[in-house]
Amino acid sequence: MQRLVWLKLLNFLLLLFFSLSLPADSKRPDIVGVFADIEREISVEDGRLVGRFAPYYRCVFSRVDGDFKFVNMPLAQILRQLEKGGISVGLPLIQTVERDQYADFGGPLFQLEYVYLMVEDLPPLESMSGLRFGFVREFAGLELLKGDSPTVTHVSDWAQAVEMLRLGRVDVVVLPWIMTDLYLKGYQGQYYERTAAWIDLSIYISHKVKDSRLKEDFRDAIRACRLIGEQNHEAWDIPGRQRDPEG
Repeated sequence: MQRLVWLKLLNFLLLLFFSLSLPADSKRPDIVGVFADIEREISVEDGRLVGRFAPYYRCVFSRVDGDFKFVNMPLAQILRQLEKGGISVGLPLIQTVERDQYADFGGPLFQLEYVYLMVEDLPPLESMSGLRFGFVREFAGLELLKGDSPTVTHVSDWAQAVEMLRLGRVDVVVLPWIMTDLYLKGYQGQYYERTAAWIDLSIYISHKVKDSRLKEDFRDAIRACRLIGEQNHEAWDIPGRQRDPEG
């Protein structure tokens, strides 16, 4: 008899626990991982997105209902947490086949020009053999490798990649053109750059996100904000060169 009472009491306590915990779980904010190594372009300050990319992303999140918490983190951690479901959204990210396996790309929001940065005026890269490339770890740009039998040195950030280029440890670094001035500041030597590609940037939404409406809301917001950005070119324009229409 006493055992039956204890079982009923235990069941009651378990039901009470879950009934109390469900509202708390439902109110947890969606964590948004923000690439931590490009503070001038995008970062989090006082819980708010700041930087030159921020107008695009603030536009998007202002059009999506939800409680979002923005957290700076390294690129590799963003991708790892998207796959595990530790975060709901990651930005700014490029679309790749590998990332599509564990998260949904939100659609193109804006474009950046990526360049091959060199300290020597090399011949056409596709004609060379054994070029040494410096890439940020987890950077989605391996398809931009050129030449026969290229090798890749993975580094933690673009500043380290450019430093290796200065020291002659790599031949080419691939990075966004708008960041070259930041990483070449104070460099007195000659350098050369060639357009590698114009690449769409946006967000990724983890497959672990259960609310399917959230994904559609993000896609709708991204489409709207891409158009708004084009209409507000002077105010929102990310510093950069005009794209060659024939390129």
